[in-house]
Amino acid sequence: MIEEWRVSIANADAADWVTVAAYLLAACLAVRAAMQATVVQEVRERLFWRATAVLLVLLGVNELLDLQTLLTAVVRDHAKASGWYGQHRQVQYAFVLALGAVGALLGLAAVWVTRRMHGMVSLALTGLVFIGVFVLIRAASFHHLDDLLGRGWPVFNWGSLQELAGILIVGVAALFYGRAEAPSSREIS
Repeated sequence: MIEEWRVSIANADAADWVTVAAYLLAACLAVRAAMQATVVQEVRERLFWRATAVLLVLLGVNELLDLQTLLTAVVRDHAKASGWYGQHRQVQYAFVLALGAVGALLGLAAVWVTRRMHGMVSLALTGLVFIGVFVLIRAASFHHLDDLLGRGWPVFNWGSLQELAGILIVGVAALFYGRAEAPSSREIS
């Protein structure tokens, strides 16, 4: 099980490194946005940008460490040892549904909490949802979706491009935070 995980780490390609760099750049921009939120005393926005920066760093680390492969191998070995491997598709299906439900609830909560925040926070949230959908699709690991996401250019497949698009949206939102809409001009509802 560990050997399979080590092989996935060793097979990091140019797309993986570009994605990691994009995650880290977007995280730096989110930290910058958090500092700007501190200057204008927007506590909730500062927390949003800090949480976003942490999440982006974790996703970047996972891009190289491929922790989902380790988790899959551990669960597969446990399923075989416990005798329920024959039902692994049903467990996988339930896991994806639960992950999707939790993601949807978190997304709705995030929309509710950020509804009166700076417009760039909403844009960043859109990018995070885009990344979240990508992660959910990859977690589902249905072979026909894997085949579709694996298509594209030799270096960047469709899955990589979707992930990079989400990162770009978050990064652009963080970059323009504070410029597009002055905090003092926001309407208080």
